Amino acid sequence: MPKNKVQFQVGVSFPEFIKTFGTEEQCSAYLESCKWPNGFKCDTCDSDKYYRYKSGSRTIFQCKACRKNHRLTAGTLFHRTKVPLQKWFLALHQISQSKNSVSALELHRHIDVNYKTAWLIKQKIMQMMYEQDSKYKLKGLVEIDDAYLGGRLEEGKRGRGSENKSPFIAAVETNENRNPVFVKLSPVSGFSYEVIKQWAIDNLEENCDTISDGLRGFSALKEVSNHSVLVASKAKKEEIESTFKWVNTILSNIKTSISGTFHSLKFDKYGFRYLADLQFRLNRRFDLRKMFFGLISKAMATSQKPVKYLNTSLTG
Repeated sequence: MPKNKVQFQVGVSFPEFIKTFGTEEQCSAYLESCKWPNGFKCDTCDSDKYYRYKSGSRTIFQCKACRKNHRLTAGTLFHRTKVPLQKWFLALHQISQSKNSVSALELHRHIDVNYKTAWLIKQKIMQMMYEQDSKYKLKGLVEIDDAYLGGRLEEGKRGRGSENKSPFIAAVETNENRNPVFVKLSPVSGFSYEVIKQWAIDNLEENCDTISDGLRGFSALKEVSNHSVLVASKAKKEEIESTFKWVNTILSNIKTSISGTFHSLKFDKYGFRYLADLQFRLNRRFDLRKMFFGLISKAMATSQKPVKYLNTSLTG
């Protein structure tokens, strides 16, 4: 059997990481190249002349023409961080190069920060992942299924009525060869007609083809897409497996990853970010190197994510 090229990727090895980003100066220089790929340019007067000096641990770039100060990480994911850049880079490396999810507890051990700091770093990175994929609209043929995060509470209800279950929609865009292209894992308040209709408007290209099971709320998919239904109770096992091959595979991987990594998390409050982490890495699994370096670039291009924002940023 030939090797699976995706699974056997080296990505960015730890020795390479240490060689490239082993010092704070190397990390700072890389961020400088991300911020000003063609050299420093003042955003006020367009001058390319500057002074460089230190203010505590921060490097300040002062425009020679208008004297405006520019901080390298201002307004980015690293905004006002007191954590060394090398530890941020290592966190991005651990999260992007891992096959399964990395818990905040594990991150705390790997990057040598306290647990609260590790948790906050991970939440910020996952929020960035969530925002990156949220605007993409699925097209082609899309497999769709309902799913839940969480499990039954002790002495609580089982199944869909469980108080600890947080619903989400799993959808997989496939190409003409029925290979997976893009995954969407979207938290929802439930599976009513109106909720699924709004999800379809937000997440599907108009007139794409969708296939789901017979859940009543999924009939709303016809409002946006060319929708067809396969009722499990009336179909053969082989037909069900081939029709929902990729969405079932993705859901199985999600269950394994979350149950094997996280033993205590608030699904209703933070579950959307943990899904976004899995979704982001699934959608970029073919090139681990590009995923890592892309995360650094995205961290410089994204907005700052203060704690207050992290506690109020769920929009779906």
